[in-house]
Amino acid sequence: MSPRERLRGKIAALQAKTEASGCTEAEAMAAAALAARLMAEHGFDQAEIEMTEATAPDSSIRTTNRTTWRDKLSAAIAFYTNCAMLIRSNQGDILFVGREPGPDIAAYLRDVCFGAVDRALREFKTTPFYARRRKLSTRRAAAADFVDGMVLRLSVRLGELFKPVRNEAARQEAKQALAKREPGAVLVPLKDRKERYAGAGSAGWRAGADVGLHHGVGGSAAPLAIEDRS
Repeated sequence: MSPRERLRGKIAALQAKTEASGCTEAEAMAAAALAARLMAEHGFDQAEIEMTEATAPDSSIRTTNRTTWRDKLSAAIAFYTNCAMLIRSNQGDILFVGREPGPDIAAYLRDVCFGAVDRALREFKTTPFYARRRKLSTRRAAAADFVDGMVLRLSVRLGELFKPVRNEAARQEAKQALAKREPGAVLVPLKDRKERYAGAGSAGWRAGADVGLHHGVGGSAAPLAIEDRS
């Protein structure tokens, strides 16, 4: 945890000291005054204090600047959960920042979606379509087209389900908070690859429909969860 993260936690703890939490009026006022002073001295604003974060492991090997399917799917999940995302290759993880409970949902969705794609890809590699590709290069292309189709289907379905809770203002706040926490981060645009085998892409699209998505507990307006039925 960085010094800024520890300070942010201290400010949040001070703000939590209220009469309702068991503090006396004097204690609560003193805590509020100290929190306000720390925020002013160190350039925090309330939106940043209210932001939470979560991480998901990322073991992707990046030998080129080409965007991977994992990057695309992670970016889609961050977008629909009103989060900002940062790939931290030096730490082997992806950081999600946003208003609670967005980051925790994003990290959970990412783990489950990745598992679903990995399992579906293994199954695709046992199909006659894949076996008919004799060269390593053509098999890799077919596998990539399959995964791209599945990631696209998952992204579309997540967009449909998260539409009631999407908030662009909250996402912009998350991006600003991430920029403050990681000032040296570099924006890398996502790049699409050209499809080679439409049949593989269609198979991936169908596989994306087999991952069960459902609303979380608490009604249709609540944060959403994902369930893998495979």
